[in-house]
Amino acid sequence: MHRFIRPVVMVMLATVSLPAFAQDKKAPDPEKTFKRKDSNGDGFLSLDEFKAKLKDKQLENADRRFGRLDTNADKKVSLEEFKAGIKPKP
Repeated sequence: MHRFIRPVVMVMLATVSLPAFAQDKKAPDPEKTFKRKDSNGDGFLSLDEFKAKLKDKQLENADRRFGRLDTNADKKVSLEEFKAGIKPKP
């Protein structure tokens, strides 16, 4: 009987711990994402840089999303605009 208790306890502990692992997943760092997308290193994202490496579904709304990020309508997105535009909504 004792040899069956240990596996049951292990399964119970693993099940209880799962939500903690799910909460540890971090959102991508906006600065790292921005720098990776800023292929020419000028400190701004052009629409082409913003769209680079996006998949088909993501490309469908890329123009509109870029427009929302470009709050001063200068046709480029600064790091500050990028960070402000991707803040998680409460």
